[in-house]
Amino acid sequence: MLKELLAAWRGRDALADMFADFDHMLEETHWMFQRAVEVFFSRVDWHPLQDPLYERDKKVNKGERRVRARIVKHLTVQPGTDVAACLVLMSVVKDAERIGDYCKNIFEVGKFYTHEFTTPRYIEPLERLRVEIEDLFTRTRKAFGTSDVETAREVLTAFSSFSKECDGLIQDLLQRRDDIPTDEGVAYSLLARHMKRIGAHLSNIATAVVAPVHRLDYVDEAGPGSMS
Repeated sequence: MLKELLAAWRGRDALADMFADFDHMLEETHWMFQRAVEVFFSRVDWHPLQDPLYERDKKVNKGERRVRARIVKHLTVQPGTDVAACLVLMSVVKDAERIGDYCKNIFEVGKFYTHEFTTPRYIEPLERLRVEIEDLFTRTRKAFGTSDVETAREVLTAFSSFSKECDGLIQDLLQRRDDIPTDEGVAYSLLARHMKRIGAHLSNIATAVVAPVHRLDYVDEAGPGSMS
């Protein structure tokens, strides 16, 4: 079982730093997401947050490169050992890096959109989706950090519903009969889309706990009961 592989690998001193680096990447991207949404809804001024947010994105990118370099070194020194777990970590650090990119995208939409949001019909579901993403961050870190299969499956189930909500909101915006400004509708659509992609990458990370290696990154194509 991949759960046992991860648990055994994580407990070894020579490799524990890689897992710590990965968890720190998730922590940094969670912070980025929180700040980006605050900027999106004009709850805070974007100017003082731009440099700290971009610096964290750079740290996440460096974290990905550092983990991958350590994996290559490990497999070079000990060829044939821990291969499955190495492949898993190679995959999930890329997910974390992509989450950082989408958080940066949300920040930039908030930075460039300078008008007021005026449509509760879309603001309220987007706020609910934001809360759901916050929960996915928390549960994904727990699932991966402790090889918690039950929590990982909860993440996959939650994302299945979350994804449909995002799609429904985007479809409603595209077919809308509301008399809302085009730029406002575009901003809502982009936020929904970017949050869906963040949720997808968090779910990909959760699959590492419950799925065989060849099923990683297929969370968009299979439901939570299809991980085999």
